[in-house]
Amino acid sequence: MKNISSGKKTAIIITMSIIGFLVILDTSIMNITLPKIQTAFNVSLNDLSWSINIYAILFASLLIPLGRLGDMFGRVKLLNIALLTFLIGSIVSGTSSNLTILLIGRTIQSIGAATMLPAAMLISLNIATKEERSKVVAILGVTQALGSAMGPAIGGIISQFFDWHWVFLINIPIVIILLMSTLSTLSMKNELTKSVKLDTIGTSLIVGTLLLMTSALVNGRDWGWTSFRTLGCGISSIVLFLLFIVCEVRTKDPIIPMNLFKNRDFVASIASILVAFITLASFIGILPTYLTKVTDVSQLKAAFLITPMSIALLIFNPLSIALIGKISNRILVGIGIFASGTGIYMLSNLNVTNNWNQLYIIDIIIGFGIGFISGPALTVGIAELQGTELTAGQNVLNVMRNIGIIIGMAFFLSMLSGNITDAKHETYNYAVGQVNKIDLPHSSKTKIKNKLHDKLISSDNNNVNTPSKVESNTINDSKRNELINETYTKVVAQKQMALGMSLPPAAKAEIRQTVTTAVNKKVNKLNREIRHTTRRIKNHLHDKLTDSFLNLYAIEYPLVLASLVIVFIFKRKHA
Repeated sequence: MKNISSGKKTAIIITMSIIGFLVILDTSIMNITLPKIQTAFNVSLNDLSWSINIYAILFASLLIPLGRLGDMFGRVKLLNIALLTFLIGSIVSGTSSNLTILLIGRTIQSIGAATMLPAAMLISLNIATKEERSKVVAILGVTQALGSAMGPAIGGIISQFFDWHWVFLINIPIVIILLMSTLSTLSMKNELTKSVKLDTIGTSLIVGTLLLMTSALVNGRDWGWTSFRTLGCGISSIVLFLLFIVCEVRTKDPIIPMNLFKNRDFVASIASILVAFITLASFIGILPTYLTKVTDVSQLKAAFLITPMSIALLIFNPLSIALIGKISNRILVGIGIFASGTGIYMLSNLNVTNNWNQLYIIDIIIGFGIGFISGPALTVGIAELQGTELTAGQNVLNVMRNIGIIIGMAFFLSMLSGNITDAKHETYNYAVGQVNKIDLPHSSKTKIKNKLHDKLISSDNNNVNTPSKVESNTINDSKRNELINETYTKVVAQKQMALGMSLPPAAKAEIRQTVTTAVNKKVNKLNREIRHTTRRIKNHLHDKLTDSFLNLYAIEYPLVLASLVIVFIFKRKHA
């Protein structure tokens, strides 16, 4: 298959790169639309996060075993079937009317994606010469990294001009074009096949491990990190993982050959990839929602505000690969980790009150950091591998990238959900104290406090869709006139009772004028108090919600910097 024209080879590699971009893109494209979907389905943020997690979990778990089906049935045949599967999943997801159907669609999508990616990568490598292989690996790596990074930006652009359903439905024309390309450039006839035994036990164990781990991370904030359920899920996931290792050591056809882990560069690359994509997940999973729901920018603007990170990643990922062999792998990855940690630290202190310049700088720093981690890690990790080990190594690194996304999304969305709940409770308590200071009747204060309770507490506590929509419960004109009439009637009745006679019209008119002036003065004063109180409550909620988002980065940045120890696992020599 290597004896093909350069034009056809280029077309195939472009097609396979787009396939890689597309399947990785769908791990993050829906992040920015979560608030809209949450409103449409009326579900909690934790529950909705499973629509992201289920795709990533099954994608990561099934990537290697489903990739082996290409050896059994032919990679081109399998790729075309996988494209159709992904298409069906996209249609189901895009037309879903509730969370259950969306999860079914995402499950189908993940099966297609887990089959497409290894087939596409192996087809690309199979048509490349030995001299071209590193270049092809770099192209595939960059496009897949861009898929992760550009998901929220592309999702924001789509949802700004179309409905949220189109973040899935946009796949339909793309997949059709890809199918036309594969059918015209790749032959399904006379494909080499061989008998391959699938490691169903190992696959089941790794799926169980990831599901239990994700469940603990997603629900840990609500259950309590030391609760029986959280610890049970966490310990069970560890037990299943240990059983998975035992199974892989003993089976003849393991999902992951254990001898790969004798290679220090491979082990260091795995750890580096985890750091890079957990960092990326925290950026693309949290920041777009903060921008749209706290700073109140449109989804389109939020997309453009984080796009510089993707551009920086596109530039610095291949640049870091070009520096392999010229600069120590330890230094390259170390620079990337330090830059990523610096960017996350700056995010924890983000202030966009006056302009967006600080965010643009952070975008570039994080894009630079992730590029300098992922580029060398994905390349150096498989540099010394050959044959089946090369294929297995690439698949493992792809799996670890998705596990990084799973861990990052699950943990940070869970923490965010809990933080938002706490922010709303704190704001409600603050609001009650502020309302009590207003010179209003007890019944009016109770009415305002009930409205605040419904807005902040009774509604879905972790719904990011209603963060700063505290209404100003001022006295309207209808209520004002009602107060004037009630007061006027009361004063006239008192006067007439005191005099023992009905008041003349002129006296009544004078009383109405006096009452109107007094009531208007009091109402205007109360409305000013209510507006000022509402403004203070809104500002308090805004500040608390800002802390809910940015404090996550304050937790993260020391952990990222601590991961600098990974660089010492790499061999001292250059790649």
